[in-house]
Amino acid sequence: REEHSRAIVNEPPHTPSFQTLRAHNNSSREEHSSIIVDHLTYCVKMDRIGTEERDIKTMKLYSHVERIDNEIRERGLCDGAHIDPEELSEIDSMHYEGNDAIRAAIEVCGVDSSSQVLDIGSGFGGPARVFSKETNCKVVAIELQEDVHKKAAELTERCKLEQLVSHYHGNFLDYNLEELGNGPVSFDAVTSWLVFLHIPDKAALLKNCFKMLKKDGILYTEDYYMREAFTDAEEMSLKSDVYCSDLPTKEKYISELESAGFSDIEFVDKTTDWTVFVNERLQAFIAGKERFVRVHGEPTFDKLLHFYSAVAKLFNGGHLGGVRLIAKKK
Repeated sequence: REEHSRAIVNEPPHTPSFQTLRAHNNSSREEHSSIIVDHLTYCVKMDRIGTEERDIKTMKLYSHVERIDNEIRERGLCDGAHIDPEELSEIDSMHYEGNDAIRAAIEVCGVDSSSQVLDIGSGFGGPARVFSKETNCKVVAIELQEDVHKKAAELTERCKLEQLVSHYHGNFLDYNLEELGNGPVSFDAVTSWLVFLHIPDKAALLKNCFKMLKKDGILYTEDYYMREAFTDAEEMSLKSDVYCSDLPTKEKYISELESAGFSDIEFVDKTTDWTVFVNERLQAFIAGKERFVRVHGEPTFDKLLHFYSAVAKLFNGGHLGGVRLIAKKK
């Protein structure tokens, strides 16, 4: 017993059994800590996405998602029935100038059946589906708002385009780009339609766009910019009604693109065209009030009327500009 006790007491801490146990404990602690860190990182990320989703809902264009279904039923398309994406685009597209704008992008970007396109802030998926319907290309569509994302995926299935259009939910700024489609350097074109205006950090945004493009790939986006300094009232309207702030000037926007690595930059001013568009949209919306209220209800009409009026007022003020940006990765 004494010999056994001495053996235990004198057993050095560097014996294999002790080292193995200590290594196992250390490994377990490290693994547990890593799991906790990963979980906390995920929670922070999801909380940020949730906050951004809630904030963008102040923009009344994105409230009352059910109006898409209301309009589909009004047109006699029963639940689950096949829908032509061209017809659907009259309902589900939030950008300006309809499918003419999409076809212009197809031509400029040289999109065909072999192309891979990334659509950022894809909304209900209208542009993505028209891209695929027109060219048979594959589109990866990423959208921040979960309810809008889910509706987009459902509509894509109803259009029988789920083999061509893939929907992802998340924030493009902090999304794992390796998991987005085929990852970085895999897209022939990156497109976006009146979405970049919601993202103040243009440097990070454009850097990610650059990463996703192949060599000679094209960035094609339609966006807002600041032509002249905004009034305090316009700043407030942009923030609360349109969910955007810190809009760049033309010079600043071009500089940001160059800093991200882009070249062959085309800054196509669309201000005049879009001023006409938003005013005509407002007048048509007011003229169609009776039908709209019957289909969607008075609260939805009031919210959209507020939004359309605010945007028209901003463009009419002469300080807000519209732009079609085209840039190449060389």
